[in-house]
Amino acid sequence: MRLSIIIKVTGGILRVFGLMFLWPMAVVAYYEEWTDLGGFALAGVLAASIGQAMWLAGREREPDLRRIEALAVVAGTWLVVALLGSVPYLWVGLAPVDAVFESMSGFTTTGATIFTDFSLFGRGLLFWRSLTQWLGGMGVITLFVAILPRLAMGVGRIFFAEAPGPTDEKLTPHIRQTAVVLWRLYAGLTLAEFLALWVAGMPVYDSLCHAMTTLAAGGFSPHALSIAGYDNAAVEWIICVFMFVAGVNFALQYRALLGRPGVLVRDEEFRAYTGIVLVAALLVTGFLWHAGGELTVAFRHGLFQTLSILTTTGYASVDFQLWSDQTRIILLGLMFIGGCAGSAAGGPKVIRHVLIGRYTLTELRRTLHPRGVLPVKIGGKVVPDGVMRTVLVFFLFYVLMFALCVMAVVLLGTDLITGISATMATLGNVGPGLGQVGPMANYGHLHPLSKLVLTGAMWIGRLEILTVLALLRPEVWRSAHWRTPARG
Repeated sequence: MRLSIIIKVTGGILRVFGLMFLWPMAVVAYYEEWTDLGGFALAGVLAASIGQAMWLAGREREPDLRRIEALAVVAGTWLVVALLGSVPYLWVGLAPVDAVFESMSGFTTTGATIFTDFSLFGRGLLFWRSLTQWLGGMGVITLFVAILPRLAMGVGRIFFAEAPGPTDEKLTPHIRQTAVVLWRLYAGLTLAEFLALWVAGMPVYDSLCHAMTTLAAGGFSPHALSIAGYDNAAVEWIICVFMFVAGVNFALQYRALLGRPGVLVRDEEFRAYTGIVLVAALLVTGFLWHAGGELTVAFRHGLFQTLSILTTTGYASVDFQLWSDQTRIILLGLMFIGGCAGSAAGGPKVIRHVLIGRYTLTELRRTLHPRGVLPVKIGGKVVPDGVMRTVLVFFLFYVLMFALCVMAVVLLGTDLITGISATMATLGNVGPGLGQVGPMANYGHLHPLSKLVLTGAMWIGRLEILTVLALLRPEVWRSAHWRTPARG
């Protein structure tokens, strides 16, 4: 593993990342909230300066990144970006642990917050929260792959190391063109939601913030009560539509928009995803109606919260902490599913659950037909053993990481329900949990060490466990050297 090339590529990304702070600075200037300007300016200068120093330090000219180096670039970039993104929060007085937690929650599109009183923060900072989620929704590095023509070193490995879910789908022969296509689609959908929310009566600023965080499946809202604070049924229905879209594979959506809508119906993951939404929403609606709610209102809230949790967006149209245990256990189960691979949603992903189900049924058949050739198939194609093995290993480490984080948070003084749901909500990048971290609560009261544990869970969960764990193997670091030795 060549540290020089890792430093160089990461530095190239950070140089451009520094420009992202110009957007919240423009918002600060528009609303004349000048006290926040220094935080964004400092963060931008730091990002650009550190990136330039890293770019100059890494003089490696080897044109291709190896796989482990691509993993290191992705994991390292996400960590450094979150640290730099915390500077504006530090500027307004947040403690370092809280600032990093909020920043990591933004970039990983988790949506868990430590904010208790939103009136203490300016619109520039609240806009920055939304922007971090929008950048993280499609992928921080995917954006820079699209806009940096010089980032040609192993760009394919970087792109797929960051992509959510077991997918290696390309829309064009060149990875950079694929990244451009995906970002255009993502930006177009964001613009469409912004206009729809504005027409529905939401203020312009709020519409922009919610459009960014909905398409990112992030859930940060400039309102302390999330979507419930607007009390607008039309807004809820619009957000339902775009939350559903955010949980669908963007490459699949692009093909459908090219005039091939049949690809949606033929895609097994999309059918499973749609089925989960319908079944869960109807179950939640039934329980809410049985509890005495009006049917149409029960369906709206049931569908909204089903989509919000399944797609890991994390909005709240109502305080579901007050719902019955039956409805809350459904929502808790949805946290462990997530959206589709290649979407903005977090969680283990629907396709992995489909593959695990197929694999389990195949193994049961093998007990009856031990000599039969019974491959696992999806979409009429045989799933390679390597892909199936990776899915199984992912779930093994996901459960192990979940158990370790729950133990750590509970041992640090949190009750069991809160510890379990907080871990599921951060590891799966969902946001709100149950108990003391419910939809109308926050994570600010947790022990500082618990916040650090959950910050790590957000980072590891967004990078889908294996990217980070692979870098912890001793042989990776024993093989590390600064650059490729000169050839005689």
